[in-house]
Amino acid sequence: MAKNLICPQYCPSPFCEVSCPSGAIVTVVEEKNVYADPDKCNRCGICRVVCVTWSQDKRLAQRRPWISSDWIRPRTG
Repeated sequence: MAKNLICPQYCPSPFCEVSCPSGAIVTVVEEKNVYADPDKCNRCGICRVVCVTWSQDKRLAQRRPWISSDWIRPRTG
């Protein structure tokens, strides 16, 4: 089960995690990061709709709405 970093910043309300129907997104509070498991992701796009970061970051807004290996980094440790 690979977890990949999708949000390297503290998110006070990770709506993506609670909205993900496949349980692919998890928040690691100690690290203040949001990770996703691309094997669990069903590419529904709900994470993009509810994400405050995507709506404010034009660079991320251009990305695909699902967990994709072209823009995520593997979790270290």
